[in-house]
Amino acid sequence: TLSNGARVNLNDWKVVLFMQGHCPYCHQFDPLLKSLSEQVGFSVFAYTFDGQGDASFPEAIPAPPEVMRTFFPGLPVASPTTFLVNVNTLATYPMIQGASDERGFMARLDTVLQEATLRGDHRE
Repeated sequence: TLSNGARVNLNDWKVVLFMQGHCPYCHQFDPLLKSLSEQVGFSVFAYTFDGQGDASFPEAIPAPPEVMRTFFPGLPVASPTTFLVNVNTLATYPMIQGASDERGFMARLDTVLQEATLRGDHRE
């Protein structure tokens, strides 16, 4: 349930993380993101810019050029960067570039899910 009262099914959404194995900001943010995903129930798909995972996402997949074009057409490439993707429609919403704390991430997740719901990007 979002702060505006709307209900969403988190199975319809995936947080896509772009990270680097040697990024100090990723080492700060990734454990928090993994912990939140386990507590709240959203899933995370991790891409890596440098071919390296980290302790939180050791199986991160190298981001291919077509993925980079899809996610970063007008955004600077930075790590970590998170997006929210509807797994049914593939609609993509930028979330946060750089590290965030738990409160900031959850507030942004709430805002982006509300925006997506208002645009009709959800399933009942």
